[in-house]
Amino acid sequence: MASPLFGPGDVLRLEKAYAAPEIVEQRARTRAALGARPGERGLDVGCGPGLLACELAREVGPAGRVVGIDASPDMIEASRARAAREGLAERVEFTVGDASRLEFPGETFDFVVAVQVYLYVHEVERALAEAARVLKRGGRYAIVDTDWDSCVWLTADRDRHRRVMEARVGHFANPHLPPRLPGLLRAAGLRLANVSVIPLLNLRYDPESFSVGIIGATKNLAVRHGLPRAEADAWEADLRSRTEDGQYFFSLNRFLFSATKP
Repeated sequence: MASPLFGPGDVLRLEKAYAAPEIVEQRARTRAALGARPGERGLDVGCGPGLLACELAREVGPAGRVVGIDASPDMIEASRARAAREGLAERVEFTVGDASRLEFPGETFDFVVAVQVYLYVHEVERALAEAARVLKRGGRYAIVDTDWDSCVWLTADRDRHRRVMEARVGHFANPHLPPRLPGLLRAAGLRLANVSVIPLLNLRYDPESFSVGIIGATKNLAVRHGLPRAEADAWEADLRSRTEDGQYFFSLNRFLFSATKP
C-alpha cells in the first residue's frame, strides 16, 4: 500500500479547490468522456473527497455501482460522509486502496477513471496495467493529468518563480506525464481514442479560483522540498498583492485521455 500523501488538513483545502468553476467544468468533461450509463459499474482511482465518484453514481443510477479508492484514509472518510449526505451510499462505496495494486478481479468494471492521480504514482506502468486488467472488454478509461511545464504565472521575479516551481514539482513522482501517456496506454494493451486539453485559466485574483486556492499549498510544498522560507514567502506575497485588474495571470494545461480495452 502506498503511503497517503494527503491528511486531515488537506480535505477541506481540496474540497474548496474542487469547487472552483474550472474544476467543476473539468469534472463535466471527464464524465462526458466516460459516458457512464444506467446499470454500469465504475471505478474511480484516487477518488479524493469523492465529488466525481458521487456524480458518476448519479449517472449509473440505482442499478449501477461506483467504487472509489484512495491511499488516504482521511479522503475515504470524507468521501463516505459526502455519499451519505447526498443519499448515494447505496450505489457508491469507498475504500482505501493502491492504484498500482487494485484488489478487484479482472474485467470487473465498465469504466475506470483517474483524475490527477498518476503524477503521484511511482509505478505508473503497473498502475495502467492494473486499470486495464479490471476493465471489461470494450470498457472505457479516462485519465486527467497535468504537465507542470505548462504552468504560467505572472510574477515580479521570474527567476524566483522558476525556483519555486522547480521545488514544488518535487512533490510529484511524474510532473510531466501527459506526453508519455499515449505510448504507456498502448503498452498496457489499451486503444487510445482521444486526447484533449483542459486549460485552467485565471485572469484575475479571485479567492474562489483554482490558482489562488493553490498558492498556499504551492509555497508550503516548495519549502518542504528545499526552497528557503523567505523566498517562498516573498513569492506568495507578490501573487497575493495582484488584486487589481490586469495584474494577475495564471494558466495551466491538463490533458484528458480517453481509451478503451479492445
